[in-house]
Amino acid sequence: MVKHVLVIADIEDDETFALEKARDLSLPSGTQLEIIRFIHSGSKPHLTSAQQMEQARESLAGVIKRVFDDESQVTSKVVDSEHIADWVLEHCRQKTVDLVVKSRHRTESLFHTPTDWQLLRQLPCPILIASHIKWKPEANILLPLDLSTDESLHQQLNKSVLQWGKFWAEANKHRLHAAYSIPIAKPLLELEIVDRHEIEQKKSPQAREKMAELLARFEMSDVPVHITAGPPEKTIPHLAGEVHCDLVIMGCAGHQGLSAYLHGHTTEKVLHNLRADCLVIKPAQD
Repeated sequence: MVKHVLVIADIEDDETFALEKARDLSLPSGTQLEIIRFIHSGSKPHLTSAQQMEQARESLAGVIKRVFDDESQVTSKVVDSEHIADWVLEHCRQKTVDLVVKSRHRTESLFHTPTDWQLLRQLPCPILIASHIKWKPEANILLPLDLSTDESLHQQLNKSVLQWGKFWAEANKHRLHAAYSIPIAKPLLELEIVDRHEIEQKKSPQAREKMAELLARFEMSDVPVHITAGPPEKTIPHLAGEVHCDLVIMGCAGHQGLSAYLHGHTTEKVLHNLRADCLVIKPAQD
C-alpha cells in the first residue's frame, strides 16, 4: 500500500517532527523515504547559491543521521525554490508517490499557509499533516465516515479511509474508532431553530445500522462507533479530543464543485480546529 513516501523537511528552529513521524509509521519493508528540504537562495544575499545549497545539504544530512537509525531506505535532496507546492505537485505527477508527510504550523490567526492549502486541494495522493505531539504506544485513530449519500465518490472515500485505518492499525497496533456526524446546518443551530440532541436521538438508530453494515463489509465490526450531530468542522475535532485520538483519517472530495459532506472547504475547517495529526485521503485519480 505504501512504497514511496515523500517527506517535506522543515528543520528550521530544530523542528523535525515531520521526519520523526515518517520514521515512526512502521512502514513496510522496502518503503522508500524521499526527504526534500526547500530553500530560497535569494533570502541570504551574503552567500552564493552554491554555498547555501551546500550548507543546506550538510544540515539535512546531519538531521537525517540524528533522526534515523537506519538510513538504508532514506534518500534526500535540497531544492532551491520558493514555489514548494508547485514543485511537490509536479514531482508527484512524475513519480508514483503513495504518501506525502508535512509538518504544520499553528498560530491563533492562521492554521495553514497557502502552500498547505494548495497541497491539500491538489495532491493526487494522501497527505499526513504532522503535529509536534508524539503518538502513544497504542494510539487511537478516528475514522470519520460519510453515511449521508450513496454517491460513488463518497463510497470510494469511505472505502479508502477504512483501508488506510486498517493498514495503520495492523502496522502499529493502534485502536480504530469510526465516527459519523449527522449533518445540521450551522445557522439552524446558531438560531436555535433545531435541537441538536433531538436530531441526534431521532436519526442515530438508522445511522448506527448503516455504519454497522459498512464496517461489516470490511470485516471491522469490532470497531467502536460514535454517532453525533452537527457541523463536522465542530463535531469531528470535539470527538477526536474526547476519544484522545492521535490521528484522524478523513476523506476529502477535493474542489470539484460537488455537494459533499466532507468536501475540500469543510475539510479545511475541520483541520483548523483539530489538534491531532490528520491523514487526508483524496479520490482515486483516473
